Amino acid sequence: MWNLRFCEICPLICAVLLCAAPLFADNAPVHRIKVGIDPTSVIARIPSGFLGLGFESAAVAQPNFFSGKNEKMIRLYRNLSAHGLMRIGGNVSDHTVYDANGTAVAATERGVTIVNHQNLLDLADFARATGWTVMWGLNASTDTVDHGVVEAQAVNDALGDRLQSFEIGNEVQAHAQFGGKFDNYYTYYKGYKAALRAAIPNARLSGPDSIGGTDWVSQYAAGEGSDAKLLTCHYYRGGQGDPATTIEKLLRTDDGLTRTLQKLRAISNQSGVPYRMNEFNSFSGGGRAGVSDTFASALWALDVSYQLASNGSSGVNFETDLNQLGFISRYSPIVHDPSGRCDVRPEYYGLLAYSITGRGDVVATRVDNDDINLTAYATKAPSGALWLTVINKDLTGDADVSVTVPAGYTKAATYRLAAPSAGSLDQVTLGGSEVDNNGNWKPKTFEKAAITDGSAAIRLPHASAILVQISR
Repeated sequence: MWNLRFCEICPLICAVLLCAAPLFADNAPVHRIKVGIDPTSVIARIPSGFLGLGFESAAVAQPNFFSGKNEKMIRLYRNLSAHGLMRIGGNVSDHTVYDANGTAVAATERGVTIVNHQNLLDLADFARATGWTVMWGLNASTDTVDHGVVEAQAVNDALGDRLQSFEIGNEVQAHAQFGGKFDNYYTYYKGYKAALRAAIPNARLSGPDSIGGTDWVSQYAAGEGSDAKLLTCHYYRGGQGDPATTIEKLLRTDDGLTRTLQKLRAISNQSGVPYRMNEFNSFSGGGRAGVSDTFASALWALDVSYQLASNGSSGVNFETDLNQLGFISRYSPIVHDPSGRCDVRPEYYGLLAYSITGRGDVVATRVDNDDINLTAYATKAPSGALWLTVINKDLTGDADVSVTVPAGYTKAATYRLAAPSAGSLDQVTLGGSEVDNNGNWKPKTFEKAAITDGSAAIRLPHASAILVQISR
C-alpha cells in the first residue's frame, strides 16, 4: 500500500505512471553506486515540527506580511509542515521595543524596530492559520528588563497556545555587556527569568541562542537543564564576503557542521534537553548572490536537513526574509514584495522535498561511493513504508544507483528534484512540477522503479536528487 501522504499529493497513483527521467549530460562520467538500507537500525527519530523558518524581529513590523489573510504564504508554510516553528529574533531583536499603540517600524540593527499590539495579533492569526508555533526573542541589550516583561506579557496574551517559548537575547557571546563571559550572561539571564516568571508563571524559555561554538550551550544546559524548553544554537556554512564562498564549497561536506552536531547531541543527551539549530542557512550576511539563491541551495538544504535529523536535532529554522541589514537575504526560501505577495526561491524546493520524506525514524544506509559527492538517507514510517533520498551533489559526475531493497518490499516509485543546472535561479521542479502562483504544489510526474532480484536501478544525473518510496 502507498502511504497516505503519497496518495494525497499524487492522485494519479492509480493511473498510468509517467516517466520523466532526466537525461545524462553528454560525456559526463558515470559512476556506479550501490546503496543499502537497514530498516531495523534506527539512528534517530524525527519529531513533529522539525522544519521551521527564522526571522529578524523586524519581519513582524512589516505591513501585509504576517497575516491570517496572506493566503499564499499560509499555503507555502503548510506545504512544509502542519506543525512548524517560527523563530522571531536575530540581531534586530536586541534593537526592538514593544509599543502597544505605537506606529510599527521595521528597522535594521542600526535603528530601532517598533512592534505594536496589532502586529502581535496579526502574527497570532498567521500562526493559527498555518498551525505553526512561535519562538520569541526578547531584547537583552537596548531595552530594560521591566519593559521586556511587558512585551512578553503582550506576546503571551496574543499568541496563547501558539507561543512555543521565549529567548533572552540573541548571539549572547557577542554582547559587550557580558564581556564574553558566560557567568556574566547567566547572572543577567536568571534575573530576567525571575522577573518574567513573576509576571507569567508558566513562561517557557529556550537558550542560549549561541553562535561561535558549543561551550555556552554546554554551560547553559548545566544550569538550566531542568527548566529549558530547547537548547538553541546558530550555524552558517561561512560568510558571504569570503572569496571562497562558491557553489562548490556549499555542496562539499562540512566537517565543521559535523563536529558541532556531534557535540550538541552529546550535550543534549547528557542534559535531557532537546537541541535545535534555530538560526541556520548557507552564508551569513544575507547570503551570496549566485550561490545562496541557486538550485545548489535546494540540494544543500535537503542534505543538511538530513544531517541534522541524523544527529538527533529536534529541528532547524532556516533564516529567511528581511535581514539585519535591511534587505531580503539571498538565501531566503520565501521572498515577498512590498504588497506582501510571496514567491519561492530554489531553497524552498529542498525543504519541500524533505517535508515529504523526513518523517518517522531515520534508519541506517550504506553507500559504496568513494569518488562522487553523493549522499543517501532513509526514513521508516510507523506503517513500515520506507523513503530513500539520494542526493547527487557532484557537479560533473552522473550516477547509476543500484538500491538493495530490504526483504519483503516489492514496490518503488520516485520523485525527482531537478533544475537545468546547479546554478539555476529558476525552473526548479519537484516531481516535474513547480510551486504555482497561488502557493500550491502537486507533482505531475513520477516514475515506477522496477525491483529485480531484490534491487532497484535508478539513474541520477549530477546536481539532482531523487526521492524513492519503497513499499510492500
